Amino acid sequence: MIQAKILFLQQELKRNPEKNKGLLETIDNLENLLNQIDLNAEVVPVQNVQKLNKLFESLKNEPLAKQEKLIIRQLVKY
Repeated sequence: MIQAKILFLQQELKRNPEKNKGLLETIDNLENLLNQIDLNAEVVPVQNVQKLNKLFESLKNEPLAKQEKLIIRQLVKY
């Protein structure tokens, strides 16, 4: 489910790659973090911004940047 949301958001951002370069890099980074977990064994809280933020902070081992939080809010929105 989250992977589909990431793909959808990436395609939307690629419509204007020059303008969205930073966001595209950020979503790629988040996707790489997400690839660290087994999505078949773990439940990803795709409907809860706070829990999703905590998950990514845990995977990253540091607080999220503003752009990362923005992407996460957009993922929950989809």
